Amino acid sequence: MELIHLLDKKASQMLESEQLSKEFNHAPNLAGNVKKEVRYPSSWLSTKEFKPMVEFIGEMVKAYISIPPANETISPAFVGKLVIQSMWTVSQWAGDFNPFHVHEGQLSGVIYLRIPPGLKNEYEKEDHYPTVGDIVFFHGQAATFSGHKMQYTPEVGDIFLFPNWLSHGVYPFRTKEQERRSVSFNLELIKKPGVTAGNAETLRNKEFYKKK
Repeated sequence: MELIHLLDKKASQMLESEQLSKEFNHAPNLAGNVKKEVRYPSSWLSTKEFKPMVEFIGEMVKAYISIPPANETISPAFVGKLVIQSMWTVSQWAGDFNPFHVHEGQLSGVIYLRIPPGLKNEYEKEDHYPTVGDIVFFHGQAATFSGHKMQYTPEVGDIFLFPNWLSHGVYPFRTKEQERRSVSFNLELIKKPGVTAGNAETLRNKEFYKKK
């Protein structure tokens, strides 16, 4: 929970400061219909204070691209550097929402810092198809025997890592005077020097045809 505490503390520092909120306002670059979306300054991400968080994200990415199907396209052996292109906090209040959208970079993520206590009661009052405050991922289309979406009710400390192209959105909630706070980020994977293959599949194909 140290990671959550750090990100939440720094988010509060920005959100509660009129100067920082204005200077690092990230909303014009985003799809969300949200009151405040503020970017973490890039200078913060290279500090000793943020180092454990950056290393944690690095280990998470390494694990992600080490399992199928991710390792079928990007081999961990090819990756020389991980760059956090951008990281921002989303301060969502009653009525705010994120329409379906995609991200920049190659991998994206979201970390949940605060969940309104009233969401549980609000969720239970939904008469059908409850969605209050949920995040939902969509890919492909509805088809027999085929799933095309994943909907999830987040909790504090939850972390999602997903391809930048994966369409997703966040439903609104109605409980007033309570905040749903999260952190989103975009990552770029830089190849090691000398790596010429485009991806793991390309490399395997080259080796296959060499043998033939």
